[in-house]
Amino acid sequence: MPTPFQGSGTWGTAYLGLKPQALCLRPVGAPPGPDFSTPGKEIVELVRDHFMDARKAAGWAERHAGYAGGIRDRAAFRDETRRILAELETSHTQYYLPGDPGYYDLLAIFESFLKRDPRTESIGLALADGFVVRAFAGGPSAKAGVRRGDRIVSQTKEGTEVVLEVQSRQDGPSRTVRVTPRLISPKEEWLEDQRSGSRVIERGGRRIAYAPLWSCAGSEHQEALEEALQGDLAGADALVIDFRGGWGGCNPAFVQLFDPAAPDLTRIDREGRRTTFAASWRKPVAVLIDGGTRSGKEVVSRALQRSRRATLVGGRTAGAVVAGQINLLSDDSLLFLAVDDVEVDGERLEGVGVKPDVEVPAGLEWAEGRDPQLERALEVLAPP
Repeated sequence: MPTPFQGSGTWGTAYLGLKPQALCLRPVGAPPGPDFSTPGKEIVELVRDHFMDARKAAGWAERHAGYAGGIRDRAAFRDETRRILAELETSHTQYYLPGDPGYYDLLAIFESFLKRDPRTESIGLALADGFVVRAFAGGPSAKAGVRRGDRIVSQTKEGTEVVLEVQSRQDGPSRTVRVTPRLISPKEEWLEDQRSGSRVIERGGRRIAYAPLWSCAGSEHQEALEEALQGDLAGADALVIDFRGGWGGCNPAFVQLFDPAAPDLTRIDREGRRTTFAASWRKPVAVLIDGGTRSGKEVVSRALQRSRRATLVGGRTAGAVVAGQINLLSDDSLLFLAVDDVEVDGERLEGVGVKPDVEVPAGLEWAEGRDPQLERALEVLAPP
C-alpha cells in the first residue's frame, strides 16, 4: 500500500515545468526481469542523452554503464540509482519507485503527459524528520486535530484506519489519533488546502489575507489565488503568500497578479451603476519562504523581491532552479531529470537560492500549532 504520508516535500526535487516528457520503452505493467538491467540501462541512456550538462552526462554514463546488472532487490536498486544520480549534483534529478514519497505527487503534476491515475491513499500530512510541517486543510489529519510541530511517534494500519501516536510536547505524553485515509489525487489535496486554508487574520487593527500554496504546478493554483484575491480576500489590507515546502511550478506570469501597472476596469451598466474590477493586487505583500521553497516558487519570490513588490520572510530557498523532465520507465518507476539550466533575469539561482529580507527560524519541533515565520510576516505587514 502506498505510504499515507504523501506530499512530504523532503525528497529534494521540484518542478519548473519547462520540458515535461513521458518516456515508455516497453509496455507499462510488464513484469520486471530477474534483475534490473533494463531500467538501469534506460536511466543511463536518459542521463547520457538529456542531462543538462552534456560533458558531465557522457562521463557519468560511461562510469555507470551496466551498474544495475548484479542488483536483485528493488529497494537496493533504488538506493544505488539515487546514489549515483547524486554525483550529478543538480536539483530536479531523482528516481522514484511506486509508493515512494513524491511518486504520486509527480503523477499528479504530470498527469496529462503520463496518463496515469495519480490517486493514492492519503491522511493529509506533510512531514519532515517525523514532525508535522502541514496538516492539509480539509484533510483527515487536520480534522482529527493534528497540528504543525506535532511528532508522529508511530503509525499502524488497523482495518480501514491509520492509527497515529502523536506527541505534541517534548516532555509530554503521546496520544492516539485515528484517521481514515481517503483516495485522492495529491493535486486535489493541495488545491483543497489552498482554498480551505486561505483566510483573513485580524492583526493590529488590520485585516491580513493568508494564502497557502503547497504547489504552484499548473494553472489551477494561480487561478485559485486570483479568484480568492477578487473574492473572499479582496477586502484585506495586506497579503501573506505561503510558498514554504511542497513543489514549485509557478509560471513567471504569476508575478502579474501583483503588477501595479495593470489597469483596473470599471463596468458601468445602463442605470449608471459602476463596478470596478482590480486587475492586480496593489496592497502590501509578504512571501513566506524556506529550504523547501523550490523552482518556480523561487523564480517568483526573487522577482517580487527585486521589484520591491514583496517582503520575503523565513529562510533561504532551496536553490533548485533548473528545468526538469519526467520519464516513465518500463517498470513503472519514474526518473526526474534536469535537462536545461535556467537564469532569472541573468541571475543563476541553482545551488544559491533566494535570501529572505527578514530571516526567521522555522521553529517547527514541538510548535503546538505555532508558526514563528507567519507571525513575523504579520508583524511586517501590521507593525505593533
